Amino acid sequence: MDDALRQELEAILTSNEGRLGVVARLWIERPRSNAELVEAGGGANPGAAANTRATVQAVLYGKIPTGASVALQARRAVSNLIKQNPEASAAALKYLTDLRDSLDERGNDTEAVEQEDEKLEQVTKELEKALEKQPGVYVYTTPTYYRSVKKTDPDRFWFKVGKTDRAAGVRIGEQMRATGLPEDPFIARVYRHPAMTPKELEDQFHRLLDAAGHGRSEAKHAGKEWFTTNLEFLDAIATALGCEPFDLGQFDDE
Repeated sequence: MDDALRQELEAILTSNEGRLGVVARLWIERPRSNAELVEAGGGANPGAAANTRATVQAVLYGKIPTGASVALQARRAVSNLIKQNPEASAAALKYLTDLRDSLDERGNDTEAVEQEDEKLEQVTKELEKALEKQPGVYVYTTPTYYRSVKKTDPDRFWFKVGKTDRAAGVRIGEQMRATGLPEDPFIARVYRHPAMTPKELEDQFHRLLDAAGHGRSEAKHAGKEWFTTNLEFLDAIATALGCEPFDLGQFDDE
């Protein structure tokens, strides 16, 4: 990549008004750890910062994330950059278009998807063990939902936010039989609060998700605990409420 193209790509990234622009400006100033990016406002948690950083590195260095979902997230971000910068040079637009196609290929690669599904399964087992010891609010989804954005918003996915007073693994199995989900769900987060009961904490999560417009499912048989949101927003709620996530569910590329 010649200097002129790199400088143009840096300008495209740093002019972004969202979190991508924040992380790009921090990273271009000097490479930082995920924790440093979070401290400087680059994400709600190290995993979120790492995923955004993966997009920056893809654009600047052509580095394709190994994880399927991270690659798809970067693909959506690059697509937005193309739409937001129609005045960019032909060389920059070609580079971003080729990069988008490569990210799409990785995100839909069978082997990459299978490897990620194995990791999701392992994460779920660890979080189920945590809930067996102490109940709380859990967040779960299916692998397909996790990789498929809501059509009206490229930054939101379907997540179920519920509470349990017993092992979440048992309850999720019951829900699968009741709702007929097409594939095994996985647990992405577990939240606990030092003072609130799981029911009180669940009510707070639902209230804040509704207030932010992260709407619930309107499907008759889907239940009222499914929301169109993302893990970073859920982590931000947890922080605001004074609880910390028991989190083994970061799918970032180091």
